[in-house]
Amino acid sequence: MVNKDMSAVVGFTIHRNLSSERIHLQIITQNQALSYFGWLDRKSLTVGETCLDLWGREELMDRVHTLPDGAMVVLIGSPHNEVSWGAVEADLLKAERAEDFQFPWEGRAILLYISADGKNWTIWNDWLGSITVFHAEVERGRIVSTLEPVTVAAAGYTPDDFFMPGLVTLMINGHFISDWTLYKGMKTVPADSVSEWDENGFRAKPLWTVQPSQSRWEASWDDLIDEMHELTHSAIAEILKTQPTWILPLSSGLDSRLIAAVAADVGANVHTYAWGAPNTTDVVYSRQIAKTLGFPWKRIDLLNDFMPEYTQRWADLFGSSMHFHGMYQMSFLDIIKTEPQGQVLSGFLGDTLSGDGIGDTEPVHLHTESYQLCVDWYCNWDADQIRAIFTLPIDDSLRVNALEYKRMIGNLSGAFFQKIFALELWNRQRFFTSFQSTLSDYWRGAANPFINRAYARFCMSLPRAALDNRRLLVDVYRRYYGRLAVIPGTYASDPLIPTGRYLFMKRIANQLPRSLKRGPFAGFENVQLRMDMDSVRATGKRALWPLFDVSDQLAEWLDVRLLEQTYQEIIADRENYKSLRKLQSVQSLAYRLLQ
Repeated sequence: MVNKDMSAVVGFTIHRNLSSERIHLQIITQNQALSYFGWLDRKSLTVGETCLDLWGREELMDRVHTLPDGAMVVLIGSPHNEVSWGAVEADLLKAERAEDFQFPWEGRAILLYISADGKNWTIWNDWLGSITVFHAEVERGRIVSTLEPVTVAAAGYTPDDFFMPGLVTLMINGHFISDWTLYKGMKTVPADSVSEWDENGFRAKPLWTVQPSQSRWEASWDDLIDEMHELTHSAIAEILKTQPTWILPLSSGLDSRLIAAVAADVGANVHTYAWGAPNTTDVVYSRQIAKTLGFPWKRIDLLNDFMPEYTQRWADLFGSSMHFHGMYQMSFLDIIKTEPQGQVLSGFLGDTLSGDGIGDTEPVHLHTESYQLCVDWYCNWDADQIRAIFTLPIDDSLRVNALEYKRMIGNLSGAFFQKIFALELWNRQRFFTSFQSTLSDYWRGAANPFINRAYARFCMSLPRAALDNRRLLVDVYRRYYGRLAVIPGTYASDPLIPTGRYLFMKRIANQLPRSLKRGPFAGFENVQLRMDMDSVRATGKRALWPLFDVSDQLAEWLDVRLLEQTYQEIIADRENYKSLRKLQSVQSLAYRLLQ
C-alpha cells in the first residue's frame, strides 16, 4: 500500500540539464535547509536525464513506484487514505491525457511522474495545492522543488530579478497570490491542477475538482446540520483510524475542538497541548475542553528567546516565500520531542471552509481597485503606507495587483461571495496558513482532516446564510456537541450555549478589574497570544534578523526611518501586533538583500 504507517516523502527536488555549478548551489542550499532535520531519511535517484532528491520518514521507497515502461511515480505529502500502487498504475495507463487521471488521495499530497528518459515531468496535486511547488527554467534546463530557497539558488536569482508586483503583494499581505513569487522567472504550480514539463516548456491545466455550486441552496436547515456533522465526523474519524497515537494542538476555537470531539467519540488516543501564558483565552479554555473530553493536556511555555533561535532556520526552509511569521511553531515542535510519538492533527482550513471571514473580505473586492487580499486586520501595509515607505514608484505594481485579483475572481465560478470564499482558500490559506502543516510534517507528520474534497464541495455549495458567522457549524455544535458548546473561546464573545452559571459569572467578572480576573474568572477577559511580541521585546532586533543587518541595502528600496519607527512601536506597545507583521514582511526582502 502507498499510505504505509509513518512512511512519507516530506519534500523533493527534481532537475534536468543544470550546469555543475548550479547543481552545486542546489545541493548546498538543500543541505542547509535539511541540516536541522537529522531524523529525516534522504534518497537521491536518477531517472534518465532527471535527478531526483527525496526526503522524509521511514521507508521512502514505499512511496516510489516504477511503471512497466520504466517511468517513475512518487507520492509526496501526507495523504489520508490508502491507495495501492497497482490501482494507480492501472489508472495512469488508462488515461489518454494527464488530465484524465483522477487524483485518488485526500489530504496534503502530490503525485510526481517522471518519464523513463527523464525528459518529461507531470505533477498532480490536492485541491488546495497545500504543498507549494516552486519551478523555474534555468538556461537550457529546469528545476522544481518544494523548497523555495533551492529553486532560487539553482536559478541564480538576484535583486535584479525581483518581480515588483510580487514584492508589493508580499509587503501588503505577508504572502504571494496566484502563481507569483518574488522573482520574475520563478512560479508556483497552481492548486487543483495537472502541470507538465516537456520539450515545449511548462503548462498547467486546472482540474476544478472542487468549486462553488448552488446544489444545497434549497436544502432544509435540519438536513444541512446533519450533513455537515456527518461529513466532518467521517473525515476526522477516518484519519484517526490510521495511527495509534495523535498530537493535537488544542486552541479554544471551533476547529481543533471539533477534532477533539470526534476523537472522543471514536476513542482515539489523543494528547492535547496549548502554548502561551496561563491566562490567555486559548490556554484557559483548551484545558476545559480537554478535561471535558478526558484527554491529557499540557501547557507548553515558549521561552522568550525563540525568535532569534529559529529565524535562520525559518529562512533556510521557507526563504522569501512568505513573511517571517511562525517561529513559535518550530519552538513548540522542538519542545514536544520528548512527548509521546504521533503525528500532528490540525484544524487547518476548518474556519475558512465553514465561512469565517467571508463577511469581512467580500467588501474589500467590491471596490473598483483592491490592492489587498483580505480585511485590514490581515493587511500588513496598506496602499498608502506602501507608497510612503518605498523609495521608488510602485503605483504600476499596485495596479498589477488589482488586475490580478480581478482576473482570479473572474476565473472563479459561483456567486460573488463564493468567489471570495475560493479566493481566500487558494491564496492566503494555501500560501501562508499552510506553513503550520508543513512544519508539522517535517517534525512528526501532519494530518489535515478538513483537506477533504467531499467536505470542501459541501461547504462551497452552501447558501450565504449558512456561512455568515459560521452559523451552520454553530448549530452543528448545538445539536451534536452540547458539552463543548457551553465552553467559551476565541470564536465569539460568549459560548454557543450560554448557561445560567456562565451568565452569572460573567456579570460578576464585568465588575472586576483586569488584575482580578483569574481563578474561576479567568477567561472572561479575552487575552490573546502574544508570543512573538514578547520575544521581540525581550531580545530586541536580533528577533528580526536580518532586517537591521542590511539597512544600507534596504535604504535603496525603503525608507528605513519608517522601519525604525515601526520597531519602536512594538517596543512601546505589546498589543501592536500589526507593526510586528509589517516588519516580518520586510524580513523576507532583507533576507534576499543579505544574500
